[in-house]
Amino acid sequence: MILPVIVFILYATHRVESAEEGDSCELTSGATGVCALLKNCEIVFSELVAGNEPDSICGYVGFEPVVCCPNSRPQTTQPSPTVTRSPVGEGRGEIARQKCAEYARYTYEQVDSPVLTLNRQKVNRSVCAIKSQKLIVGGTKAARREFPHMAAVGYDLPNGGVGWYCGGSLISETFVLTAAHCTFSSNWGTANWVRVGDLNLQRSDDGARPVDRRITQRIRHPQYELPSQYHDIALLRLESRVPFNAWIRPACLHTSPTTGTQKAIATGWGRVEWEGETGSIDLLKVTLPLVDQQTCNASYLAGGSVVQLRDGVVEEWTICAGKDGSDTCQGDSGGPLQIYSKKEYYCMYDVVGVTSLGRFCGSSVPGVYTRVYHYVSWIESIVWGQG
Repeated sequence: MILPVIVFILYATHRVESAEEGDSCELTSGATGVCALLKNCEIVFSELVAGNEPDSICGYVGFEPVVCCPNSRPQTTQPSPTVTRSPVGEGRGEIARQKCAEYARYTYEQVDSPVLTLNRQKVNRSVCAIKSQKLIVGGTKAARREFPHMAAVGYDLPNGGVGWYCGGSLISETFVLTAAHCTFSSNWGTANWVRVGDLNLQRSDDGARPVDRRITQRIRHPQYELPSQYHDIALLRLESRVPFNAWIRPACLHTSPTTGTQKAIATGWGRVEWEGETGSIDLLKVTLPLVDQQTCNASYLAGGSVVQLRDGVVEEWTICAGKDGSDTCQGDSGGPLQIYSKKEYYCMYDVVGVTSLGRFCGSSVPGVYTRVYHYVSWIESIVWGQG
């Protein structure tokens, strides 16, 4: 009896435009839309499933509501950033963008229509859990499924357990993007494990669906050479594919030389204080301002020469982010610096940086991240076998 009631409510509580499918319509906000079957309008359908009634009803086709479907997703108060593409012919990012579009399909799951239809067709329901804004100093706990690409990188412990001391980003069924310095540590040894789909690293009653995979290959960028932190980026090949679902979904690689925004989000299970001994067991997030190269360089050089950055902060290879009290901490190494891909793909993050270097956790010195854009062609050649 629930389905007919839904149809009745839609009919009884909303203005009926008496328009047909495909006609233009107007929302109560004054914005324009197009009349479409409810099952074909992902935005309105997702809102209905969440308990929010449609803005306006155009009419019905049989028992199926025809709703006023917005022409585009609601815009933020800030203008959308201009995305600069790679020069035509260079080919950088073409495969990555194709894969991003492919993975974006997993932001929906097919369910029975919530309204009465003659043939009970399946419709797409959003599984997006991205929210509008103790990680990391000044951070907050991430919500369930908010960062489905987030990976923990683990090391075998003498007691037989696994220590999750680095982070990473799932970018395909079998590859995780991380920092080169996370592939091996003099303290912890070789990185042997990856966990995806988790929220709390210790609890099993948090509703998460973690999946562990053994690492079969650790591929550092060929230009990475200690003690320098330049080109601090690596790929971890997993022993087998991971399943994609509401908890596990790859992120997109950022394929533009500019971010088009002044802020980005860092995530991880890192130490919540710079002098802390242990990391958080909860996945944490923090929004960080991006810092220009000149300011970032001045911050690092003010304390004298830095052996890890002998030539200073090179903008082509690195990106800086952070402010007093909210820079990332140890244990977040390899984790993503990301921006929300509002313009192109629904409910997807672009990884713009890989956490590499910080003078002090939570200090006034920005954190240094390996700029993903510079390495997209290298990543594509390994992960998808094409350059």
